[in-house]
Amino acid sequence: MNEISDKRKSQLRCLNCFTRFEPAEKATEVKCPKCEMEWRITWPANDSVKIRGPVWSTVK
Repeated sequence: MNEISDKRKSQLRCLNCFTRFEPAEKATEVKCPKCEMEWRITWPANDSVKIRGPVWSTVK
């Protein structure tokens, strides 16, 4: 169970389509592989990642 929790810390869940994916390490922006929505992200700890919000310049 702990192994799953550790893996999910480094994954994001798209807030548009709910697909779970792993961003490139230390990236600041990512694109969902399913719906192609772009997100600004932050790394509050070395192994965890969080979505800060959408990349407004690409929102249609």
